[in-house]
Amino acid sequence: MHYSRIVADYFARPLNAGTLPGNANSVSSGAAGDRALGTEVVFQMRVRDREIAEMSFQAFGCPHTIAACSLATERLTGQPVDALVELTAESLAETLEAPVEKMGRMLLIEDALRNCFIAWDNTQA
Repeated sequence: MHYSRIVADYFARPLNAGTLPGNANSVSSGAAGDRALGTEVVFQMRVRDREIAEMSFQAFGCPHTIAACSLATERLTGQPVDALVELTAESLAETLEAPVEKMGRMLLIEDALRNCFIAWDNTQA
């Protein structure tokens, strides 16, 4: 498979890969997928004053998945927390020039981001 330059770059040097230090009171997490089925994604974030101060990811999947997670954390860090539900699978796929058969993975990333928002929102009550 041919990878776009941006996919190759993010895959070779992913930004924000790993985990954030802290506990459930300071770090919100969202996951989607199943490693046994080929793709699993977990996002973590720390929010200050309704802004994403830090974000990380763990991804188990193809180069497109890892590149999209890295791109998502780069785009979202410093943004209002509501941006988690505004970032779409389509925008990630378009930026990465991902083939249509990778859209399922982009949708998993979108789900994981929304789950991260839900986890954070549940702490705000």
